[in-house]
Amino acid sequence: MGFTIAAESESSGVESCPDYSDDRTSGVRPVHSRELDFERIYAQYFGPVSRWVRAFGAPDSEVDDLTQEVFLVVRRKLDQFDGRNLPAWLYRIAQRTVSDHRRRAWFRRLFRRSQRELDSLASDRSGPADLLERREAERVVRQVLDRMSRVRRTAFALFEIEGYTCEEIAKLEQIPVNTVYTRLHHARKDFFRLLAELTGEPREGAL
Repeated sequence: MGFTIAAESESSGVESCPDYSDDRTSGVRPVHSRELDFERIYAQYFGPVSRWVRAFGAPDSEVDDLTQEVFLVVRRKLDQFDGRNLPAWLYRIAQRTVSDHRRRAWFRRLFRRSQRELDSLASDRSGPADLLERREAERVVRQVLDRMSRVRRTAFALFEIEGYTCEEIAKLEQIPVNTVYTRLHHARKDFFRLLAELTGEPREGAL
């Protein structure tokens, strides 16, 4: 499966920080405003970024690690941010981070299918019947989402699974809300068509 990596569009403007090089009044290193901004961004947006990462197709077991990876990029690039539409800027970084991760994971699975992975898959099949049923359902849903196009999968996951409104998705993606409606309409059709192909049982309705 190929994955398209969208280029990030960022301004080259840099916010200036105070010069503390001559500050001899205290033995404590002064805290730059950039660091304070990062801590605020991290605290306010960790939850939303985690939901975006999951919507982009990251496995549940890797969501936290990938979210942390997103904020490592945010810290590194914060000086380049122009200050406009912070959620959309974070959203693009999360999208790029997950896309890169999925591409790397695809190559790893292709060339290095280890015995440990096979043992892990075998162990997942053991356990109570209800746990098995839940895991099977999650596996099928994940397979369906993986077969959808990136833009339709994202619209579907953000709306149906993560609970975002079409207006919120439009703002994050920086696209017209009617485009979100169209993507969601086709995504729902794709989801139930692919679900029927995998299970052999056509289903209608929401998750």
